[in-house]
Amino acid sequence: MQRLRSPFLNSCAAVLLAGGALLAQNTSLGLRVQLPDSTNDVADGSLLLMPTTAIGQTVGGNFNATNRTTQTITINFIQVSGSTDFTLGNAPETPFTVPANGVFGFQVNYKATTSQRTNGRLQINFTAGTASFTFGVNLTGVCPEFAFSFIPSGGNQTVLTDGATIQFPNTAIDASSSAAIVATNRGSYQGVFNFATVSGSSEFATFNVPLSGTVVEAGREIRFGLNFTPKTLDPSRGTLTIETGDRRISANLAGLGSGARFAYETVSEAGSAPLSPNTQITIPDTNVSEKTTAVVRVRNTGNADGRITALSVNGSGFSLADPPILPVLLPQNSSIAVTINFQPTTPGRATGRLRIGSDDFDLVSNGLGPNLTYAFVINNVSTPVANNGSVIFTPAAVGASSSLRFQITNTGTAPTTVSSIGFAAPTTVFTLGALPNLPVNLAPNASTGFTISFSPVALGTTTATLRVDNLSFTLSGAGNAPPPLPAIRFDGASGNQDPLAQPAVGLTLASSYPLALSGTLTLTFNSEVGANDPAVQFATGGRTVAFTIPANTSRAIFPNNATQIRVQTGSVAGSIVLTPDVVTADGGIRLTPTNPPTASLSVAAGAPRLLSVSVSSKTANTVTLLVSGYATSRSVTGMQLTITPTQGENVQTTSLTLPVEAAFVGYYAGAASAQFGSLFSATIPLTLAGDLTNVTQLADTIQSVSVTATNRVGTSPAVSVNVR
Repeated sequence: MQRLRSPFLNSCAAVLLAGGALLAQNTSLGLRVQLPDSTNDVADGSLLLMPTTAIGQTVGGNFNATNRTTQTITINFIQVSGSTDFTLGNAPETPFTVPANGVFGFQVNYKATTSQRTNGRLQINFTAGTASFTFGVNLTGVCPEFAFSFIPSGGNQTVLTDGATIQFPNTAIDASSSAAIVATNRGSYQGVFNFATVSGSSEFATFNVPLSGTVVEAGREIRFGLNFTPKTLDPSRGTLTIETGDRRISANLAGLGSGARFAYETVSEAGSAPLSPNTQITIPDTNVSEKTTAVVRVRNTGNADGRITALSVNGSGFSLADPPILPVLLPQNSSIAVTINFQPTTPGRATGRLRIGSDDFDLVSNGLGPNLTYAFVINNVSTPVANNGSVIFTPAAVGASSSLRFQITNTGTAPTTVSSIGFAAPTTVFTLGALPNLPVNLAPNASTGFTISFSPVALGTTTATLRVDNLSFTLSGAGNAPPPLPAIRFDGASGNQDPLAQPAVGLTLASSYPLALSGTLTLTFNSEVGANDPAVQFATGGRTVAFTIPANTSRAIFPNNATQIRVQTGSVAGSIVLTPDVVTADGGIRLTPTNPPTASLSVAAGAPRLLSVSVSSKTANTVTLLVSGYATSRSVTGMQLTITPTQGENVQTTSLTLPVEAAFVGYYAGAASAQFGSLFSATIPLTLAGDLTNVTQLADTIQSVSVTATNRVGTSPAVSVNVR
């Protein structure tokens, strides 16, 4: 086979010229022929092939003859002999003359009456001068002719004519039977295959069909396949249409599916009723825990034995009674019965599904008795909940609340009673409201209900268990963050403070807060001299103190119902920082901002301060002074004593300066001073020598001593003590 290349092949085949060697070839005439798809020069004695596309079709050749001599010639006759399929047309009436280089024309037509080769001869007789010549061309007509046949699988080849029927053997459902279709070119020239299509039932289909325009040489054939794949047992009809360049035929297609076909019917005391797959089987209503049955008969109405490979039932309360062992072989026209049990465990509508082979049926019945169903309703949206199920509340902020309605409905067919409603354990987060008077009787389709409120005190999920008679439901609510805390403000003392003082500090919110709050005020001491002072603390003791802020108020309440707390400033230079931390009283949710406000008190580094000077001991010639004081910088460099003599006595030394820095450095660096901050007690012994005037002992010569202390910041005020 070849693919067709000539654009004229659909109407006329290409011209083929063949010439045999002649001993003497007349060249006085030049002959040119134009066929539908080519133009060629034709020599005297040559062969001209004239093909048509089909029997009965005509191909015409237009001839032009040229006088190649140098003189006028006379055309005596033009004739076509041989097969009558060749005819001469449009030829000039003879005789006529043709001058040198003159041209005359005529037509030769070939109309095929057979697909076999047909021969003829064209002759042109002319006279040139005194000589007579005959110019001859042999004509051969050719034509394709297609014949068709089919070969069933495993069968013999059968002629296929227009209107004939291809009968496929009975074929199993979804299996395939096939036949080969043969198109044979038994003509004398190449032909063209156009198409092959199937119409009618989709169960017939072609395959491996050659491309449209495929060229089939003379004596050759092409083949393609035809399948029958039945989907049902019903007869199938179709049409196969084949077109070649010379003809079109249509053949009938017929086939029958082979297999089992199951028909169903319900069987009861009242008789039987047909049943189609995917329809409903209604089983009589049954009291809870009692049993009733339904029977379905399965009959094989097909044309072959059938096998039931699946038999099952699902759905609450439904079961099969004595099911057969699978697979079940069901011969043609035989039947089996399938019995379905229905034994409800709860009242209400029951649905199930019966499967027989690949067919399904809906099962419907009703269990008779009371049946309580439960649901919770939020914003008019009802959500069913079963025993041990969860009741989910709308999230609420701590301090706020959300609520829902819990509804109980008797969807059964008999009355029942609800006797108790409550919590499994005490809870303040969930509360019940609008409870019905218990016990409450519920008729069929009657309902009762109550409200449940959720008031979270902590972030995250809180749960409780609701009990309705002997059923349990988990209540679950999520607490969201409460409102942000208003700004915290300090009142009372601030800034620089005197050592050893107890200034008072208070705490308030910028606005009232809806929740009760608890808090802790923490004191931090930052020493300027590197030494801690344990005396820096709250007046109540320690460096933390608790406070509360009642709901819907803004003032912090400290121990003893005080609205302020006193702070001991101690004796060491440094800063005292007060930092609040606030949580909800219930749940302990921290509300303190990331960078909480603080209050700061400070004690400056200053000159020493003497608290007291006393005489700790006295002898006839010695006096020992005890000096107490503090130095916020924990530094004392010197002490000055000013002595006032007793009247009438002469005391030569009335002023003493004592270098005490080394002693105080050692004292403040030692562990013994750590618990006293900068407080100190210094002992100054004085020994006297000299003469007496009016007194009896040297110690009495001193009336009083005034003491001051000095450091690099300054000098303390003087403190005096009487010695006599």
